[in-house]
Amino acid sequence: MTARTVDTGLHRRTMLAVGETVMALGAAAGSVGLVSGSLDVGDVVTSRLPFASPVAGGVALAVVVAVPMSVAAVDAWRGSRRADVTAVAAGVLLVGWIVVEVAVIRSVSWLQPACFATGAAIAATGWRGRRS
Repeated sequence: MTARTVDTGLHRRTMLAVGETVMALGAAAGSVGLVSGSLDVGDVVTSRLPFASPVAGGVALAVVVAVPMSVAAVDAWRGSRRADVTAVAAGVLLVGWIVVEVAVIRSVSWLQPACFATGAAIAATGWRGRRS
């Protein structure tokens, strides 16, 4: 392993850790907002949520996005050997979340494409690192 390989790997892992941390915090904040009622998505979107419940949506957001992104971020920050695998899993879950979210609520905001792209980038970066 050359010094360049180590630097590239460290840079890639740091970028993964930062991206995963940002997404984990964003998903956790969204989850808390939905569960607490401080994030109002409107009557139309609320009626389209499972059980017409922002609480159910918030719990699902925590389970499907916030927790996996948090695990992936911790793995990346620690330099765990499984960091690339958890990055792929968390990224794919985020992409899947966005696809299902748009299909269920039938509403699009600027945040969804941004999160979709971030999830895809995290998954691709983890996939690339898995193979090196």
